[in-house]
Amino acid sequence: MKVQCPPPLSDKTINANEILYVRNVLKPIEVENSSPANGMILTLADKTFSLQTPVEVKALADVERPANKALSLLSSKNHWPIYFDGERATGPLQVTENEVNISGYNSAFLIGKKKIPVINTAQEVFDVIQAAGGQTRPVLPPAKSISRAGHEIDEGEWDETIELFPSADGTPKI
Repeated sequence: MKVQCPPPLSDKTINANEILYVRNVLKPIEVENSSPANGMILTLADKTFSLQTPVEVKALADVERPANKALSLLSSKNHWPIYFDGERATGPLQVTENEVNISGYNSAFLIGKKKIPVINTAQEVFDVIQAAGGQTRPVLPPAKSISRAGHEIDEGEWDETIELFPSADGTPKI
């Protein structure tokens, strides 16, 4: 599939079957505020910014993916879509009560060594990943502390552009 990239880049061909996840671009964290980029696509190979929105990228990708392998959908805390390859995902990941109370995220999943926080419940994450044929984990309530959350060291890193806790000015970060 071809996506349109912001200048100075042009169109880029991406193998739709290698997409790990697609989400909105964070301005100005990932790109300048003046950038026309709308979507961020993480594939097995690299990260690409596109002029298309995540919804448009999903539509392009699903045309090229096998009929039973459409990208799955969960949501960021400002209700932006996060489309991902549910078959390659693992989850839900247990979060702490502090992460739920302060950040607004209720669960997370792991894909491509990235932990992706979502507002969906752990049960919803479990159901979506199970339906896609991914690796499910037990649905657990939020842990009292990080030491009890079952976070494993080699489990992956949080997507560095998604802030778990709100900024000082309260601006949503994804």
